[in-house]
Amino acid sequence: MASTDSNGNESNDNDPIKPAAISPAPIAPTPITPTKVPLTNRPDKKEGNHPKETIPWQQRPTTYTALAVSVLLALIVIFVLPSLVKPPETTPVVINPEAISTPAVQEAPFRDAQLAKARRESHDSLSKLLEKQSFLEKRNVQLWDKSTFESALKHAAEGDLLYRQRNFPEAQTAYQNALDQLSALEQRIPEELSNNLKKGNDAFALGQAEEAKQFYELALAIDTSSVEAKTGLERTASLDQVLALIAQGNASLEQTTSNHLGDAKGDLLGDAQASSLEGAKGYFQKALELDPVHPEAIKGKETASNLILSRDFNAAMSRGYQYLEANQFSNAAKAFREALKLKPGDQAANTGLSQANNSSAQYTRSSRLNQATAFEKKEKWHEARDIYNKILAKDSSVVTAKLGQIRSSTRATLSDSIEKILASPLRLNSPNVFKHSQQVLKDAEGIQSPGPRHQQQVAHLRQVLTAAMKPVNIALQSDNNTLVTLFRVGELGTFNQKQIALKPGNYVAVGNRNGYRDVRVEFQVTQQGLSSPVVIVCKEPV
Repeated sequence: MASTDSNGNESNDNDPIKPAAISPAPIAPTPITPTKVPLTNRPDKKEGNHPKETIPWQQRPTTYTALAVSVLLALIVIFVLPSLVKPPETTPVVINPEAISTPAVQEAPFRDAQLAKARRESHDSLSKLLEKQSFLEKRNVQLWDKSTFESALKHAAEGDLLYRQRNFPEAQTAYQNALDQLSALEQRIPEELSNNLKKGNDAFALGQAEEAKQFYELALAIDTSSVEAKTGLERTASLDQVLALIAQGNASLEQTTSNHLGDAKGDLLGDAQASSLEGAKGYFQKALELDPVHPEAIKGKETASNLILSRDFNAAMSRGYQYLEANQFSNAAKAFREALKLKPGDQAANTGLSQANNSSAQYTRSSRLNQATAFEKKEKWHEARDIYNKILAKDSSVVTAKLGQIRSSTRATLSDSIEKILASPLRLNSPNVFKHSQQVLKDAEGIQSPGPRHQQQVAHLRQVLTAAMKPVNIALQSDNNTLVTLFRVGELGTFNQKQIALKPGNYVAVGNRNGYRDVRVEFQVTQQGLSSPVVIVCKEPV
């Protein structure tokens, strides 16, 4: 049995040559020569004074353990991991165990790199291919080009088979062909959408509701957000009803246009004609309520509205001219204004309105002139003057009104002056007033062709002026102590009774007496004189 000595040298118990036994007797000290061996650990006090044996690391058990683990990991990497990779689905090749040999490993790094590159490209093409496929399926490609789409999917399936056979370059080519076909389909989407919308619109215009519906549905399948497709599909639901209403409206229009529309002045349409127009407009309006953008319904409503407008316009113009002939100028102007509301700026309506206004102004002016003349004949000068003033306020160029205004104003002023004198004849006692009154009488007497009223005024004025010049005897009475003074006549002195001749008028007499308060007496002398004497006496002592 082998053993190891203190120096690490193996020994065999069966070796015939054994070392001598160590004597327990003390040995004389000899010099110690150091050897090149690892230092041993310090002796463990708990284990006694015997030191442990020192073992090289190459020979330690842990070294062998680590080596075994490394070998095991290498075997796993070499033999186990390749079995975890799924081999290509190809027909397995049976290998005869006797034929197994161990040829030398021949590496092909360039070919492997090319295969890896082709595999990555195949993956990229496949990713884009799936994205295009999903996009086109959302656009319902099966409905508008199923054959091309299926052809592209067939190429993609071929690429899958080549990929499983690890023929990555050919697989990438197949995938790319499929991708090209799908890309071409994607580029055709706007064209397909436009074509189906056009076909739908054409079918709709021909009244083919079902055909139009199919094209709009296909367009909506291509683009679910297409407003035109949605609108067209909604319009097809009511197309038959809309066309029926349009046909009824056109029939009513034909009935209306076949009737007599009146002469050049625009005679009023009969009730049946008016009913046909309103009925036609109603049919087109109902059609537009179902389809607000149908061109025939829009055109029909415009035609009916224009005919109604022309009818009402001609009727208003006809009424205007009829009122003009009847000298009903206010009603005529109203009718022409109604016509202008229907056709703003129409020249004929403006001409009619101007004619109505001018005729009305002329008629009013003529009527007022006649009225003013009538007032003049009745010597109502103030009323005549007011009418002339109104005429001139409207048109200051009317000569007749100017002359009438001057004439009536002069006569009205003269009449007012005469009436003022006649209303206060006692004022004629004043020399100025009397002189002015004489001039008024002279002017009044100079009027040619005077009327009865004027002649009466002149005669009355002449009589008043004559009476104003004739004195009237009146009696004055005092106490023979009061000094009497009569204004505008002079001092009369003291007296008991006195007679004096005075012209008609207003007078003031004042009495003075020493020691007494003065007195003032006002009295009025008329042509009839005074019924009693005028008393002037100072009676109140101071």
